[in-house]
Amino acid sequence: MITFVSIVVAFGFVRLMGSTWLPALDPLRARWRLLQPRIVDWIRHAPATYAYLFILLVTTWMLETSSTSVARQLLLDRSTNLHELAHDPVRVLPASAFLVTSAPEWLAWVVLFTVLAAPIEHRIGSGHTVAVFALGHVGATLLTATGLRLALRFDLVESSVVRAVDVGPSYGFIALAGLMTYLLARRVRRIYLAVLLLILVTAVAVVTSFTDFGHLAAVLIGLACRPLVPPRTRGSVLDGTPVWQTTSR
Repeated sequence: MITFVSIVVAFGFVRLMGSTWLPALDPLRARWRLLQPRIVDWIRHAPATYAYLFILLVTTWMLETSSTSVARQLLLDRSTNLHELAHDPVRVLPASAFLVTSAPEWLAWVVLFTVLAAPIEHRIGSGHTVAVFALGHVGATLLTATGLRLALRFDLVESSVVRAVDVGPSYGFIALAGLMTYLLARRVRRIYLAVLLLILVTAVAVVTSFTDFGHLAAVLIGLACRPLVPPRTRGSVLDGTPVWQTTSR
């Protein structure tokens, strides 16, 4: 329901800004006409980011319109838990990245991907962005699964983790967050990385869930992807130049 309402509100806003109804809104329409081309350019130069968010929208809508039992079964069948990874890893590894558990979570990812993933795609191109995301998602998933198998062997975790729901883009996103380090100006790069690592390490220490260990692995994978960042783009996110005017495709 929330997904449907979000689409209706967005569509209604665009239509309202393009109409002449309610003259009192004309100052807002004038601002919208100035802002709209920038928004279109922002999205157009990050096709992978927004195509991915659109797919997440479709799958979220699918889950929202399914019964609770069906939705949970769909999530379980596409989870990268130990059971599914042992039976069909080729299917669940990519499929798990295209599902989130709720519409509010999808809306949060729209904001996060717009703030972080889109600027990265503007700078290093769609192919490299997708590669880092995929490496983070697959690599962190497999490392976490390996750790869970060892933990199960020594009775360090509950057996319920074998069939736990484990879907979403967080591993791939955190890998991109790690890669962002190289796109920041030197004066803020160390601060950004220190804060990022502090947050992830604190989550591991306080929450101690297998997902938090996966996030820590993902950020290390992202940091290891430095060769995918062209030298001309390093330290460029804060240089003040519109992103799509500086990256050749």
